[in-house]
Amino acid sequence: MVRYLVLLTKPQQQNLLVIVAVFVIPCSSLIINVDSTATVNPVLAQQQQDDNTNNRKVLWVDVKDFISSGTAEEISAAIQSASPAAGGTSSYSAIVLALDTPGGSLDATFRIIETIQQASVPIIGYVYPQGKSAWSAGTIILLAADYAAMAPVTTIGSAQPVVGTEPVNDTKVVNAVAEKAVSLAELHKRNATQAARFITHNDNLTPEKALERNVIEAIAINPEQLLSIADGATVITFNGEKVLHTVNAQIINHEPGLRTQLINFLSNPLIATTFMTIGFFVLIYGITVPGFGVEIAGVVLIILGLIGQGLDINWGAFALLAIGIGLVAYELYSPGFGVIGVGGIAVVAVGTAFMITQPVQPLLVTEQHLRNLTTISFIIIAPFAGLMALITYKVWKVKKRKPQQFVSMSQEGIALDSISGSKTGFVIVGGEYWNAKSSRDGEEINKGDKVKVVGKEASVLMVERLQSDEKRGSKGEKGKEEKN
Repeated sequence: MVRYLVLLTKPQQQNLLVIVAVFVIPCSSLIINVDSTATVNPVLAQQQQDDNTNNRKVLWVDVKDFISSGTAEEISAAIQSASPAAGGTSSYSAIVLALDTPGGSLDATFRIIETIQQASVPIIGYVYPQGKSAWSAGTIILLAADYAAMAPVTTIGSAQPVVGTEPVNDTKVVNAVAEKAVSLAELHKRNATQAARFITHNDNLTPEKALERNVIEAIAINPEQLLSIADGATVITFNGEKVLHTVNAQIINHEPGLRTQLINFLSNPLIATTFMTIGFFVLIYGITVPGFGVEIAGVVLIILGLIGQGLDINWGAFALLAIGIGLVAYELYSPGFGVIGVGGIAVVAVGTAFMITQPVQPLLVTEQHLRNLTTISFIIIAPFAGLMALITYKVWKVKKRKPQQFVSMSQEGIALDSISGSKTGFVIVGGEYWNAKSSRDGEEINKGDKVKVVGKEASVLMVERLQSDEKRGSKGEKGKEEKN
């Protein structure tokens, strides 16, 4: 720079120095101010960091009761709502799946795992609240989470698939589920051997043992402590490593939509099977008692039950339900002694039990929970079965009753209404009420007049008015006088 200044004239040198002073000095001042702000004013830097912390949010999703297709739908919707928009960033730091479940459908569990792996926001699995458990399918979902934690006095394990109320011992099924658990554990650097033993040996672990055996990352008393412990942890997701920023984050509860709530309600095996069974009963009642339209309600209940089962049901159990209801219907329409109807109700009960406990795919649920489901289903369906049994009994009694004989044409009665040849009314004949009208077009029969049955058209009696004894006597004497 000095060499070039020497080559310039003195006035040119002065002008150049002025230009340098105008542009360089302010820039230098700006650099000094920026540097001093970062080093001399740490309060402002801390305030900016606090603002970022205050804007943190965590989405809380409750995963309770039976794991079904509705549960998978709810978790998918929650993760979708927390995912960043196209080309943007998510306002959520993490998603917490609060697990409190006895297990559920194997197919739904795999769908949930796929949803977790595709999530762009880190997933925290948390067995909560204290004293609860995440059995079977809940344990597999915990293994799939990017960060796993348990509340004190909780339990995980017993993840061997079941069919009916018995564990599945088919190595093809057991090994497939076990290898899935192993792959999830290896992805998140957890104990793969213990993950497999949840399925092959039905191991159960408390939080302390789970932490000791590297199945979970933390034990937290409440959500606030969980977010504090998890903050700063590096988790391995399906899309690479991510750092959790959860301390002091605002917890937002996920509220499922109406469609998700409906699917979740219908997909409960107890609800779906109960709807189908009651639907069959209502359908038969509607056919037996025409005119009320309840058979439409029966069909709707059956369809809702099928939707709840995802149309992927045990068709053998469904056939038992249909056969049982068919036997009850046959009993109502044919003469018998009630044996067929009782047998039909028994077949319905067996079909109901099979529908709940033996779906198309094995379940990741505890055997005790399946026994409880079967017991509850019988308790719910028993009143409807009793109602159908009562209807069947009443119909049987009617069939056994001797057919009522029609009154003789000469039987007399009393008119309870005013009737004529064109106007019907009630009369009492033979101690029973009948709809009747006069057999003579111009005859008017008043209330209280004695009548005589002279015929019948369909269900209407044809009657004539009886003359009183006095009229008969005077008419007879008048006839005698005319003869004389």
